[in-house]
Amino acid sequence: MVDLSGILPVVGSAFADWLKLFIAPLRNLDMLWIIVPVWGVWLFSEFYQEKKGTSFGNAIANGATMLFVGVDWTRHVISDVTSGELAFGFKFVTLAAIAAAVLIYGVAIIILGIKANRLVRVIGRVRETTYFMVMLSPVIYGVEEFSLRSALVMLTFFPVFYVLVEAIDRLLPTPRIFEEEEGAGFDKELGIGNTSEPALGSDFGQDVFGRQQQPPQQQWRQQAYPAYPSGFQQFKPQQPQRKL
Repeated sequence: MVDLSGILPVVGSAFADWLKLFIAPLRNLDMLWIIVPVWGVWLFSEFYQEKKGTSFGNAIANGATMLFVGVDWTRHVISDVTSGELAFGFKFVTLAAIAAAVLIYGVAIIILGIKANRLVRVIGRVRETTYFMVMLSPVIYGVEEFSLRSALVMLTFFPVFYVLVEAIDRLLPTPRIFEEEEGAGFDKELGIGNTSEPALGSDFGQDVFGRQQQPPQQQWRQQAYPAYPSGFQQFKPQQPQRKL
């Protein structure tokens, strides 16, 4: 039987450190102005936009959020240096590298999203971008020290965060907005929006009254040829009668 007496305390201590990163804004209220918008964007995007996957537009918006956070981190690092709270050294290089990495990551997501690269649907999902912004913000603001152990804690418990959010996402009902965006309701009846039918006003679609229009060629083929007037028969040439 495997003895877990020596492993459980290590895992429990790492899990406690992981939870401290989530509640770190309560130890430095200056973080709230950047953390609260990040959590808010994640909450609405996760359950109302990316429940069925990440679109290119959502990924671009997520990249813009990372770009904004990276700019704020850079501002904070520069402010600490100018105020004397942070000296040039290993810590400064580490914090500057983290801020630069987030900036580059955000710009890369935006560029890939504009180019419609399918990779952005994996690396630009709001769940992943939010996690690392929340985990690293306490390090930038000096609430937690960045070390190899803290980096391992962030990476080790990332699957826990991912699976937990995925389970909640599957248990919650699908919002009505997804049905509306898929063409359900009044828009589908009119033939507009995201439907498989042609757009409103098209010669090959449905008009406002629901009557199916047809191409001009089919309309012409279905039209009956005009009948001859009733009195027109008398003008038909008579065949000469053959004499016997």
